[in-house]
Amino acid sequence: MAKGEAAAGSLGRRMESLDTVIIGAGQAGLATSYCLRQLGRDHIVLERSRVADTWRSRRWDSFTLVGPNWTCTLPGTPYRGRDPDGYMGKAELVGFFERYARSFDAPVREGVAARRLRRDDGAGLYIVETDEGEIQSRNVVVATGAYQRPKLPATSSDIDPHVAQLHSDAYRNPAQLPDGAVLVVGSGQSGCQIAEDLREAGRDVYLATSSVGWFPRRYRGHDNVWWRNEMGFFEKTVDTLASPKDRMAAVPIQTGRSGGHDISLRTLAAMGVRLAGRLAAASGTRVRFADDLETNLARSDEVAHRLIAEIDDFIRARGIGAPPDLLDRSASGRSMPGITELDLEKARVGSVVWATGYEFDWGWVELPAFDEYAYPIQRQGVTSWPGLYFVGLHWMHTRGSGLIWGVGRDAEHIASHIAATRP
Repeated sequence: MAKGEAAAGSLGRRMESLDTVIIGAGQAGLATSYCLRQLGRDHIVLERSRVADTWRSRRWDSFTLVGPNWTCTLPGTPYRGRDPDGYMGKAELVGFFERYARSFDAPVREGVAARRLRRDDGAGLYIVETDEGEIQSRNVVVATGAYQRPKLPATSSDIDPHVAQLHSDAYRNPAQLPDGAVLVVGSGQSGCQIAEDLREAGRDVYLATSSVGWFPRRYRGHDNVWWRNEMGFFEKTVDTLASPKDRMAAVPIQTGRSGGHDISLRTLAAMGVRLAGRLAAASGTRVRFADDLETNLARSDEVAHRLIAEIDDFIRARGIGAPPDLLDRSASGRSMPGITELDLEKARVGSVVWATGYEFDWGWVELPAFDEYAYPIQRQGVTSWPGLYFVGLHWMHTRGSGLIWGVGRDAEHIASHIAATRP
């Protein structure tokens, strides 16, 4: 069959034959598409919604990048804006991805979802079932990202149904929620940023915490991302992890909102957010928290202190003339009492935001290509299945593999691997 030719499948469905199919048109899928274009390999990119849809429709209104704008770079397109040290909001970021796709005429098919991926061992091809028919392809690159299925704890079903509940994936702004106070569960990056968003809007906020660490936004003259890049932080490979499970560790709390500033459990408490330990149980309008706030505070602060010490050591070792740190971080280490019980009705809590993360959803991939943690078994995106690749997940090869500015290296590697196979 000629390249790209359509034919009737065994069940009368439309069948298309292609060299390579990329699934997902976020930064990973687009970067891989660009690299394949450069190598002259025909391909398409399937996107169930629109280019950069995760950034477009699954982030809250005040969302910004947590890395400076200069990190917003993809293969062939460095950052060229006027504010390299600022932090893009989601509208500007989506515009960046749309321009990038247009810049090389990315062959994206929007509104086409991949429903099933299987292999025809006899033909040595993959079959991608979509809303518009089937595609058979020698190569498939899965670039669907890490934020696949919002994760809700079992406790959510124990809360009074009159209290509105939503996952952070669906949160957009304070006006979206019913009147009253808000309980945010989870103090990772999303939970803390949403708690700040709600508090700045005048809402009473309760925050069920964890021990996720935080990073100072700037330290001794530079953004923490600049320092970490200089220290080779993002070049560390997956082989340096103590356990494959560490790939899923939460990223430290940061924000780029309002030009970027420190955000931590302590800064939120200073704003008036009422802190509790981990959510332990719920029954109707009664919620109970573990008595571990002090432990969570200490462990969260420890991450910031460790980074500060590493930067100081780096400055001394390299003889860098960095200015002193002028921010007052004296609140760190102070004892802080936490809430252990909360009556949602008495506290006038009208809603709960579950900032409890995501889990992988590979049910549509009918191949045994995943480990016990549901992470693809691969090396820099290349699996043991000929022609099957994954790209854009955290720690695929380096610490930077899941970042906008880090995905390009893996995309180039995968494109080169595809190009080395017969067309």
